Amino acid sequence: MKQHLTAKGLYRSILRAHDRHLPPKMRNLGDSYVKSEFRLHRNVTKSDQIQSFMAEWNHYLQQILSTARAQDSIASGTLDADKNKGGTLFSYGKDLPHHIDLSDEQREQLEKLKEEAKKS
Repeated sequence: MKQHLTAKGLYRSILRAHDRHLPPKMRNLGDSYVKSEFRLHRNVTKSDQIQSFMAEWNHYLQQILSTARAQDSIASGTLDADKNKGGTLFSYGKDLPHHIDLSDEQREQLEKLKEEAKKS
């Protein structure tokens, strides 16, 4: 039961972070993806899968919050914007290299994400 409550709290924290920190287009896409992933994994019972799922989404949440803090620090002048290497260090998202090896499952996930992005 504790896992369920933790998952629900993480889910809400992610959606709240999206609402506060992501640009509207990214927010819509991100919300759809998070809702879909949490729905798909709602009935998982293997503890190793649950731990992995929770760890990855916690990492994702920390990335959003870290980027938001950096952007706030740059805006307030407490962080030097020149430290933002190429404009990507303190921004959301990044391009994948063209020569990356993906599993069939990863390709399928990217296609789903691409379709969701087109809908937004």
